[in-house]
Amino acid sequence: MLLTPDITWSALLAVQTLHLLHHLIARRHISFVEVLASAVLLVPLPQGAAAALLLMILHIVLILVQLIGSAWIRQLSPGCGNDRSVWATLG
Repeated sequence: MLLTPDITWSALLAVQTLHLLHHLIARRHISFVEVLASAVLLVPLPQGAAAALLLMILHIVLILVQLIGSAWIRQLSPGCGNDRSVWATLG
């Protein structure tokens, strides 16, 4: 099975969703990377081969960053206390 922008987009969407859920459960603040990954999901899928390749590479890099971030969430992301963040009360 060859990678396509559709497949990498779907994979990034799934990983991003699980990663944000992990942030909620672990009571950790989100960072610029989560915002960037969400913004990349809004980019329309290109028609040209070079643009599609670049977008797939970006999707894969962001997936890897999200996975590493989930593995080391305690070290990389600051905690949020109940008095500092509304997100901490949801988890």
